[in-house]
Amino acid sequence: MGADGVQARRRSSRRTPLAAAFAALLLFLAIYFARPGDWSPGFSTVPFAKFAGILAVLSLLFSLQEIREGFPREVFYLALLIGQLLLASAFSPLWRGGAFQITIGLLKVLVVVVVMVLAVNSLPRLRLLIFTQAASAATMAFITLWKGRSVMGRLEGVLGGNYGDPNELALSFVIAIPLCLAFVFLTRRWIWKAFWTFAVLAMTSAILETGSRGGFLALIVTTAACLWTFAIRGGRPYVIGIVALLGVAFSFSFSGMVVSRLKGSFNANQDTAAAYSSTEQRQELFWRSVDVTKEHPLFGVGPGNFMQVSGNWHVAHNSYMQLSSEGGLPALLLYLMLLWSGFRNIRKAKRFANRQKETTLFAKGLFCSLIGYVVGSSFLSVPYAFYPYFLVAYTTSLFLVAKKFAASRRMLEAPSTSISPEMSSAEGQDLEMPLIPSTSYRVGANDGSSVCATDEFAQ
Repeated sequence: MGADGVQARRRSSRRTPLAAAFAALLLFLAIYFARPGDWSPGFSTVPFAKFAGILAVLSLLFSLQEIREGFPREVFYLALLIGQLLLASAFSPLWRGGAFQITIGLLKVLVVVVVMVLAVNSLPRLRLLIFTQAASAATMAFITLWKGRSVMGRLEGVLGGNYGDPNELALSFVIAIPLCLAFVFLTRRWIWKAFWTFAVLAMTSAILETGSRGGFLALIVTTAACLWTFAIRGGRPYVIGIVALLGVAFSFSFSGMVVSRLKGSFNANQDTAAAYSSTEQRQELFWRSVDVTKEHPLFGVGPGNFMQVSGNWHVAHNSYMQLSSEGGLPALLLYLMLLWSGFRNIRKAKRFANRQKETTLFAKGLFCSLIGYVVGSSFLSVPYAFYPYFLVAYTTSLFLVAKKFAASRRMLEAPSTSISPEMSSAEGQDLEMPLIPSTSYRVGANDGSSVCATDEFAQ
């Protein structure tokens, strides 16, 4: 009986590897993306994210014996980026203490990404992670439209926080829209289709209401990418007509602020003279960041210190130039390599998917989300936020799961005598059912700004 109990526990461990670490990761992401402290005063003083992060680290430490695989290269890119920023902090000619504080905060990203790469080892787990981000963004959109503040005609978050900046609020919605679309085409129940559709409409409305020019441009590019991947390449031409009708409706209902700000960007005589002044200021900040990069090409001036040399105490309003001026050209190169790794993972995952519907839809959604981030971050300084690194980690998990599924399928197609019982048990992990309403999804191969550029979770 004792031997049987040990074998049973081992089989259970194989069925749910790193379950505790995954549960803590899920809790962390739910708190990070939903941000209850940004819209409910009662939650603002409770450090939920810190608790979840500590739980994730402890769960990972206690589950180290379950780890059997190495780390992909993007994890090393992230570690090298943080190492470069630590050097930039040490050699900073300005405020070293603040630079170290920002970099140490970014270490939390590395921990979460490591947990994500190791614990998200099946498609249902990845689905639940993406579901958490998409549903949290939808919740934020509904609450912001309902209770958000209007400052000088621009929509902001309810209680401030990271989403108190309308530009970052818009970028968070741009990233989430393609993920919601993936669930629209994946789910079979009309109630879920309606929920995700309304979520997309709410986020689009919120983006336009923020008056964010960068968010609007990122929305346009992301919409084009979604039409290409989901409609044209995905065989859904009717989506083009629906988007065209919605575009006309939104242009009459919500686009007044963002259109006026776009016009004011190039004409000082417009009523929105502040938009023209903002454009001029951002151009000056861009060229100032170029000059700072030339003066300090190896280590920059240290994370968070560009404001001190900008001339007007503003960030660069461009994530790439922010990173090059504060971390040096090596930091910018590692950052670009990280983002490129995300696109490479998506390409490889689609190749291994072999028309598997769920994997293909998630690959398309993540591709469009990364496109939205690459464009949107050109107008916003967010290199020290968490979500771009989470997006890349999603693509890593998607690639590893797709590769694992393809290997399992090849082995199942081989003569049955070559497959051991242990291998069959391990391969079954890819087919475990989700923790969210599983009857709504098909699984199978034949299924048809002025804020500081740091994340509050890094404090």
